[in-house]
Amino acid sequence: MQLARGEVHVWSVPLDVSPETSAGLYETLGENEQSRSARFRFERDRRRFIVARGSLRELLTHYLATPPGQLRFVYNTFGKPGLSPECGRGLRFNISHSADLALIAIALDAEVGVDLEHLRALPDYAEIAPGFFSPAEVDELTRLPSGVQAQAFFSCWTKKEAYAKARGEGLASNGTPPTGRWSQHTFQPAPRYVATLVVEGVIPPGRILFCPNFPRTRSIARARPRSRSVSGPKIPS
Repeated sequence: MQLARGEVHVWSVPLDVSPETSAGLYETLGENEQSRSARFRFERDRRRFIVARGSLRELLTHYLATPPGQLRFVYNTFGKPGLSPECGRGLRFNISHSADLALIAIALDAEVGVDLEHLRALPDYAEIAPGFFSPAEVDELTRLPSGVQAQAFFSCWTKKEAYAKARGEGLASNGTPPTGRWSQHTFQPAPRYVATLVVEGVIPPGRILFCPNFPRTRSIARARPRSRSVSGPKIPS
């Protein structure tokens, strides 16, 4: 699978799959990932973790032409995963999942971060926001009509989280992506979801290729993300 410099592929991965599919993906995971999956209390959460990580491995296999068992991951101080130097070949990736959907962003020689949130009621957002948002952002949020406050909160949250993930740092040290160094795109990958993609460099929306339906193993080699504007419906910021 080909990926050009200055291009980002964003794959949308449904996480609620058949037990057979989940079992097959489990076999592709490394020992550390299998151990992590065993620590989930609920089977639904365990299955979603397995599908997200297994799908990531499946995708990377086709980009790198490397068997899943030979993929090796390294993690920085804040836990951001990356490919080990011997198999990375400049490929950068990031993954986020919420509820029954995951997004996997892949770029070449450019750091990338993606964050996804399922839109839902959040009664205590007013207490959470001041700990992570700027005073101006908190003020703007509280001035919005109550019917759009949850969406605006999660939109702002994904922007900060995606930027922190792109930099490989914690959310507490996060700020606003400086113009020219990073590109930021907020969009709706599916109904009732909001996501933000942050990538190093100036990347226009037309260079972000979005695949809304992740194919399973037999067809993935022939699949290619299609060009789609990631601006999507207007989201309160």
